[in-house]
Amino acid sequence: MPQEAYLAIKELTKIINPDTQNLYTVSNLCRLAEISRAAYYKWCHHVPSKRQLEDAAIVAFIQQLEEAHHYIFGVKRLMVYIDKETPYHACASRVRRLMHLHHIHASIRIAKHDRKAERKDIISGNKLLNAQLEHEFHPDRMDHTWVTDCSELRYGVNNEQRVRLSAIKDLYDHRIVSWAIASTETAELVSKTLDLALQQVSGAKPKIVHSDQGSSYTSGSYNLKLASLGITHSMSRPGTPGDNSPMESFWSHMKEEFFAFEQAYSQEELALQISRCIDWYNNKRRQETLNGMTPTNMGAMPLRKVHKHFNYLSCLLDTE
Repeated sequence: MPQEAYLAIKELTKIINPDTQNLYTVSNLCRLAEISRAAYYKWCHHVPSKRQLEDAAIVAFIQQLEEAHHYIFGVKRLMVYIDKETPYHACASRVRRLMHLHHIHASIRIAKHDRKAERKDIISGNKLLNAQLEHEFHPDRMDHTWVTDCSELRYGVNNEQRVRLSAIKDLYDHRIVSWAIASTETAELVSKTLDLALQQVSGAKPKIVHSDQGSSYTSGSYNLKLASLGITHSMSRPGTPGDNSPMESFWSHMKEEFFAFEQAYSQEELALQISRCIDWYNNKRRQETLNGMTPTNMGAMPLRKVHKHFNYLSCLLDTE
């Protein structure tokens, strides 16, 4: 929380207060955030230590190396590369600590390990929960956290035919990044949806992809794909649909506000309706949680971090 408050103050001091037509002052912002001016200025003038600068350089090297090799390196091999190709020395505990802090995981594992147990430990963790078990559904930038799920849609004269719709949603601007349909929910379907999403963002990729614990999402092929891309897989707790409530909310709006008034007689017609629905959701449907904007409006806003910090301090102001 202090780090977020310091960043908020730093950004907001560059913005004009619409009520006074003057820049926000550090004193008032510190008072709202309930931190001292001395603490804020100490944070502003902090100079990283030699050790911290070395850690940052080592992390940058690890990330670049893993990215270029599909995240195949573990701690021991990274130690060799660091010692041979950089001016730094890093012991196993240091490399392990830096990898843990920056959520860097190898996509392959050393033999003589219980791989099933290890995979369960890795992918069962819900990365969208904080220490108080509260959901953190508000990242500070686009394409940082995606949520994904599958839902059933019907078509035909008597709605006797079924398909599974897979979709990915961005938690920052709430847009649907990609979607795909198939007769059944499989690892191939959810992997295709991920591939389509990555194509949409032109080389960018999320830090986290969150899903439930369905068999398609716990499959080895899907998790290997995420690991090879350096994407952390977050998963809902068993029997806790609220852990993926942003996707559940989208399914509800889609079915109640759009498909309740549509009828498709073929899969091709249904696909066209899905396309129209997502275009409506992304570009025309205003959302209260986005201050009345559409996902497209939200994504196009400049200084996205500033607006998030402004909302953070506005909430403090409202509580006074």
